Amino acid sequence: MLDAFSHAKGAHCGSTSLHDVATYGAWDLPEPVCFGIGGGLGFSYYERNRSPSREFVGRTPWLESAFFDHLGVDVDEGRGDDAETAFADLRAYVDGGRPVVAFVDIFYLPYFDSDVHFSPHVVVVVDADEDGVSIADSEFGDLQRVSREDFDAAWSSDVGFFGPLDRRRMVARGEPDATKAAAMRAGIRATADGLLSPDDAYDGIPDAGDGANGLDGMRAMARELPEWSSLEDADWCTRFAYQNVEKRGTGGAAFRGLFRPFLETASDVVDGVTDGDVEAMRDVEDQWHAVGDALKRAGLADDSSEARAAYEDASDRLLAVADDEEALFSGLLERV
Repeated sequence: MLDAFSHAKGAHCGSTSLHDVATYGAWDLPEPVCFGIGGGLGFSYYERNRSPSREFVGRTPWLESAFFDHLGVDVDEGRGDDAETAFADLRAYVDGGRPVVAFVDIFYLPYFDSDVHFSPHVVVVVDADEDGVSIADSEFGDLQRVSREDFDAAWSSDVGFFGPLDRRRMVARGEPDATKAAAMRAGIRATADGLLSPDDAYDGIPDAGDGANGLDGMRAMARELPEWSSLEDADWCTRFAYQNVEKRGTGGAAFRGLFRPFLETASDVVDGVTDGDVEAMRDVEDQWHAVGDALKRAGLADDSSEARAAYEDASDRLLAVADDEEALFSGLLERV
């Protein structure tokens, strides 16, 4: 077990895990700041051959790696190894006093008791032995103990927003080399690039998946929403979409509730970030709550006409918030 490792529940699995690592290293970075430094705010929309056949995620695939990169922290990253090699690597790092960021599927973790695949869910491994591992998980205040077999099943899942998990793990090997202001600036620019120029931003990213990304993806989903009622799994698609706005570790408002406090901090630290940007982000956050409400109404509608009206409302609101995010992040990209 790592000495002096502290953990508390957080808003999002990825940013909570980064916050845990930052706290262990005494880097003084609150969770929203970790999320923003990693350029975590994004959007990807997917059509699947499984159910839900339509789904989206409001964060970027590069959050964790970009966090360390923008801070100038040296990182060891491994993936694709067989179970024995990967576990030996994991155990060696923990025994050496280094927490390991790992990417898992909650379906295989008994303490979630979930019948739904949801990944990547990001955790921190703080202890490992032949019997199992101890995990810091954003959803729980206490460490969770998992058998080696269950952990490996979760760690090697083929199901994920961004593709197979491949026993991926990351370990910080040093201290930040960049200033906090420089790291926050890099996070803002990565966020803006991902939303505004997704073809370039997602090109070459190994975990980018096969979705429509950025504001292009947001608008593609908005245009299709009025037709969702005809999907065979419309109820599950709609419920899952609502959950990915307001539940499932998003911090509320499809992660916009995490980025807004980051931008508030950045307005005091980063040249070019203004109080007007913070207010615009607050409005975006409110609009995303309205999108979630419309999706919830669509899922609970008693008849097809009521559902259709709610889907159309969600569509209109999503198109409007895409325009507002384009204006906000275009301005930030010019000034930051």
